[in-house]
Amino acid sequence: MVPLSLGRVGTLDAPRGEFEPSLPWFRPANVTSATRAEVRALIAWLACCVLIGVGIGLGHVWLRLKVTDIGYRLSATRQVVERLQQESNELTMEVARLEAPGRLEEAVRTRLGMVSPEKNQEAVLP
Repeated sequence: MVPLSLGRVGTLDAPRGEFEPSLPWFRPANVTSATRAEVRALIAWLACCVLIGVGIGLGHVWLRLKVTDIGYRLSATRQVVERLQQESNELTMEVARLEAPGRLEEAVRTRLGMVSPEKNQEAVLP
């Protein structure tokens, strides 16, 4: 603990001129160095605590920034997935439309000039 009066080191100037070592204004000369060492230790501990607090604070801020960044990336990925699913549905519908029997028959007649076989033109293969 730091003494109350750091300015009166090693003095015997009690109010009535009597010698009372238990009073707070009397300290031996070597108490000053012990007090300074205590103050230095206290300052060192305080500096360590402040540095640890700053480190924890910076770690928290960094973590929150990473969470926010990952949230934005996740949102962008979800939008891409939704867009690709919609495109897949549209392509599936277009394939189904193009493979419809009526459309295929029309394409065969117009592009290739084919016609449906008549009854006696059919052959059964073994």
